[in-house]
Amino acid sequence: MRIIRSIALLLALLWAQTARASATNDGFNLIVVGDPQPQTEAQLSQLENHIIPQISTIVQEYLATGYPTAILLTGDVVWDTMEFLPRVRAAFESLGVPVYAVIGNHDHNRRIKRNQPRAEREYISAFGPRNQSFVLGRTLFVTLDNIDYSTYKEYRSKVDNEQLQWLTNTINQHPDNLRIAVCMHAPASNVYEAVLRPYAEPIMEAVGKRKIDFITGHSHRHATAVITPNVTEHNVAQVNGNLWYAPICADGTPQGVFCIEERGGEWQWQHRILGKEADYQLRAWHLGEVSEHEEFVVVKVIGWDDKWSIEWSENGVHKGEMEQIKIVDPDYMYYVDNEADYRKKYMKRLYRSARPHSHYYRCRPSSKNSEITISATDRFGREFSTTIKASK
Repeated sequence: MRIIRSIALLLALLWAQTARASATNDGFNLIVVGDPQPQTEAQLSQLENHIIPQISTIVQEYLATGYPTAILLTGDVVWDTMEFLPRVRAAFESLGVPVYAVIGNHDHNRRIKRNQPRAEREYISAFGPRNQSFVLGRTLFVTLDNIDYSTYKEYRSKVDNEQLQWLTNTINQHPDNLRIAVCMHAPASNVYEAVLRPYAEPIMEAVGKRKIDFITGHSHRHATAVITPNVTEHNVAQVNGNLWYAPICADGTPQGVFCIEERGGEWQWQHRILGKEADYQLRAWHLGEVSEHEEFVVVKVIGWDDKWSIEWSENGVHKGEMEQIKIVDPDYMYYVDNEADYRKKYMKRLYRSARPHSHYYRCRPSSKNSEITISATDRFGREFSTTIKASK
């Protein structure tokens, strides 16, 4: 009997090891954190005590899948506060998974002028070399420094020849069938027009014909740009809202993280709102709540791209597609108009960043008493829905 139990235990251990190895090879979970950027002790404390615990919930969900899980910071790890770099790293490392990062313009020491290596010294001391590579699942991740830094206000997006050579050498050391994820701070494209910026062309040449995904930050907005069938950019919204001064980004993206899941070499992604379940992707407004669209029920699609389809039903009767509109986010403007209370220069910044975006849809109910169900399907076929009364 003991022999049988020993054999059974050995088989169970072998199965578990095989399952873990299979999961390691076949996929991963990556939690991308856009521009944490604490500038004050209060903001850093909020990151440590409010945002990190909410990200931890997502980490625990992912660890339960058995797939490798990691964190990626898209730069502007701090906001010119070099002394915060070690604490920010420690905060994310407390999540218990590997932490990777790229350098942003605000991660340079602003007191150092026209000496990029010296300006980057504190960042490198905390987070390691600017160029790193790692493999998760069937994807090779590389980090690049695309901030060509001269002074605090004088920098441009560029990747120097030394890094391009490193990128070429690194890619050549790995199998051709790996997907390439290029992680850097500033966007590689004009994400709303899906047009690659000239400085990114040499990166494309180094990658060659492989499938490539750019993962970037800097803009504080969410966007997915399919530049070619083989090239996609994921521009990740700021995790803390709008520079800590609003709990929501100026494009309406709530505080959250961008989650990439790879299974069997295929990617799926989603903006995960902090404190919400994964199926919360729709925010609907009743009749009369959205200025200039008072006769309509309006919905915001969080994490939207142009492959989503949005439909609605009224009292259980399918009505078809909703009408897409371009507006400034109502929740953002309500906060700025009614709740924000900052010095004049910060209020100007909040108003200046408010621009119309396209991830909104509307429908006109036949009655204010109707029950409206909105159904959204993303590019991966995942369905999300919400139901509200037409009138509050």
